[in-house]
Amino acid sequence: MTARVKLKLSVSKIIQFFDHKIIIKMDCHKLKFFIDIVFITSEKIFSKFNILLLLYIDNYMESIQNEIQLANISGNHKILNMGCGSIPATCILIAKETNAKITGIDKNLKSVKCAKIIISKLKLDDKVEIKHSDAMNFQLNDFDIIIIANGINPYYDVLEHVAKNMKDDAIVIFRTFSHCKGELASKDYFLNNLFILGKITSHKKSSSLISVLLYKKRKKN
Repeated sequence: MTARVKLKLSVSKIIQFFDHKIIIKMDCHKLKFFIDIVFITSEKIFSKFNILLLLYIDNYMESIQNEIQLANISGNHKILNMGCGSIPATCILIAKETNAKITGIDKNLKSVKCAKIIISKLKLDDKVEIKHSDAMNFQLNDFDIIIIANGINPYYDVLEHVAKNMKDDAIVIFRTFSHCKGELASKDYFLNNLFILGKITSHKKSSSLISVLLYKKRKKN
């Protein structure tokens, strides 16, 4: 077994232990601020070391493949990732898996600069565009699929903005913390007021995280 494979297994075990033994026992919605800080800090550290960077991205593969199937994402779709972070794993993996063009945005300028360097390093500039922008002010008219990161803030306001301004035939993939068995948590029941709820997929590697498919509500005549 090579050193790279050993490191990959070790990192994977640490992440799964943290998620399956610790996070799953918490009320993740109440601790969301703390968890967001942990992930933001982890991304900044992992982004500085190539081998850790690639392992970090690879850890998201299963979740992204689940979301690709959930929304039937193809190379014909124009995709927006809100809250791409310092390591734009979603953008990278969707571009590689589907050949689609994807735009990642983040309101943290340092994260955007880091993400742009990674995209350039991986030679994905023709497929992935990273922009410094606040999700609350971003134009949504051109996008077929909008992926909203779990760490997005302000939580409700961004979703309300998306619900009002997305295209009529656009699809939203919203990542959020679940209660047991991959069900929607009570704190997210407000989604019914903003969207038409679709299928939900849970992820084995991230037992506390689910992806929810959302559709635009039609205006009543």
